[in-house]
Amino acid sequence: MWRNKKHFFVPFLMALCSVFSVLFFSACENGTESDESVAFSDEQSSSFNEQGSSSKKQSSSSKKLSSSSKKQSSSSNKQSSSSKKLFPDSLTPNDKEYPYAGIPRIVIETEERKEVNSLKTEIPAKLQIWDKKAESEVFDLTIRGRGNTSWELMPKKSYKIEFAKKQSLLGMPKDKDWALIANYADKSLIRNYIAYSLSTSLGASYAPRCAFAELYLNGEYLGVYLLSETIKIAEKRVNIPKDDNSYLVEFDVKLRKGEQAVYSHVINDKKFKVHDPKNASEAVLDTLRHFIENVENFLKDMSEKEKNEIEKWFDVDESIKHYWVQEITKNPDGGYFTSIYFTWVKGGKLKMGPVWDFDLAFGNSTNESVNPIDNLMIRLCSWNKYLFRDSLYKAKTKAFWQENEKLILDYLDTMESMKKRLDKPALNNFKRWNILPDTSGAWHPKHFEKYGDAVDDLKDWLSQRLKWIGAQKMN
Repeated sequence: MWRNKKHFFVPFLMALCSVFSVLFFSACENGTESDESVAFSDEQSSSFNEQGSSSKKQSSSSKKLSSSSKKQSSSSNKQSSSSKKLFPDSLTPNDKEYPYAGIPRIVIETEERKEVNSLKTEIPAKLQIWDKKAESEVFDLTIRGRGNTSWELMPKKSYKIEFAKKQSLLGMPKDKDWALIANYADKSLIRNYIAYSLSTSLGASYAPRCAFAELYLNGEYLGVYLLSETIKIAEKRVNIPKDDNSYLVEFDVKLRKGEQAVYSHVINDKKFKVHDPKNASEAVLDTLRHFIENVENFLKDMSEKEKNEIEKWFDVDESIKHYWVQEITKNPDGGYFTSIYFTWVKGGKLKMGPVWDFDLAFGNSTNESVNPIDNLMIRLCSWNKYLFRDSLYKAKTKAFWQENEKLILDYLDTMESMKKRLDKPALNNFKRWNILPDTSGAWHPKHFEKYGDAVDDLKDWLSQRLKWIGAQKMN
């Protein structure tokens, strides 16, 4: 049995060993494959890790760039935000409430929409001119208040604007300096326009050019304005040399503290504002003062005779043209009160003009005694009452009227055409400033139902005034 068992066991044992051997070698082969596989994966991992590290560096770099871009973007946003704060993207007029009315529209935006509340502080601004669409590029300029009584007491303000570069506006010659005249006291809106135009037609060497426009300031509609040239020495304005021997002077009882001026006590203690030369020396101002004193002494010494040789001191033709504009309109300032200009170039003659400021003229004065259509009021004022002592000066003044009476009468037709031109703009203006029927304020003595009535009243006053003057012998 044992022998049989032994015989059975030995082959069995050999077979079992054979199986274990196969399993062992198989396991060893599998184990080698597994190790090689892990080694390959480690190399890939190392490569991936290097790439990953590079990617992380790139990612970090990208984050830095992204961060830098964000900073730049943030900076741009700040700049953009700052730009938006300084000026709006567009200067388009908001005409929903005040529709386009057929005349140009001037749109001004101040820096950060700062309020214009000073006669001295100039605020940076942008300006664009519109009709139905934009008619100009956007211009850089400064803006400040202007005027005397009108600035202090009237709600509709006038403005002085100065461009960075010379600009031609509404067909007028290029210049930096312009005025936007409110005409708040004048319900007809056209008194200044008529007076300046009349002075030009009568042949004055210069009178301010002007044109009507509607004004928007910082998004607010302000009404119909007269865009006007300012009075200054320039080739296309007061054309005299700009030097220490050439003077642009204004009679001005409203002289402000610190303004450049000279005084004469020969006739009525007059104040003379010196617009040019700017920042003049005492010697330059003394030259002007002595000349004015000599002129006034000459006037006081004039006698009632034919030849006083006025032409030695005055440009007689310019003096007569200036006189008639003041007299026809019965300008209350024409009595050498304020806004009466003259020029003088050393060694030459005194030249009256240019004319300026007629909103209270043509029977519109707050002093009711000035408004009647009769009397030659301006003839009796200051220098004029001396000039009219001279019989030749009287004769020339009368002759000038006779030669130009028809031209002057034609201004009644000009008023009618201006009424039609401003009819729609006036609807906007008096919607903004509801003053046509109002008589409560000091500046508005007359009641009108509509804009055309205000122009008709002005036209009627001038018609009667011209008839009265034409009936005088003026001797």
